[in-house]
Amino acid sequence: MSKRWVMMCLAGCFGAALSIAGISSSSVYAAEGKKLAVEGTVFDLKAASSLTVYGYVSDKGFHPVFDATVTAKPSKGPTQSASSESNGSYSLNVEPGQTYTLSANKGGLGKTKAIKLKIKGNEDSDLIVNFQFKKEERR
Repeated sequence: MSKRWVMMCLAGCFGAALSIAGISSSSVYAAEGKKLAVEGTVFDLKAASSLTVYGYVSDKGFHPVFDATVTAKPSKGPTQSASSESNGSYSLNVEPGQTYTLSANKGGLGKTKAIKLKIKGNEDSDLIVNFQFKKEERR
């Protein structure tokens, strides 16, 4: 997803929100892909440059695993975690320029193999990481 697309999307979202609130959308503008201003408030889009790691968690039989905990431990900063949905999907926000160790675990299935993910500082695409347990979940 390009930063220009995000900027246009944000401008459109802010414009829609402002029009619902009764504020003219002409007060929303973007300055060549870098900043977004709304009624004198400026948002720096580069400062909010996080990426998303998403994927699926499955058991040995490739069935989706619900409520598995996916953990992303960065080289610096706090560890993040998310629970997988009923279809096995999960998503986590990560920061460019970091190295993360990702894994999934669930009682009865154990822990998946840890995956090291080094995200370049100039990375601007979301990343997909899937996990598979070595055991099959009892249904």
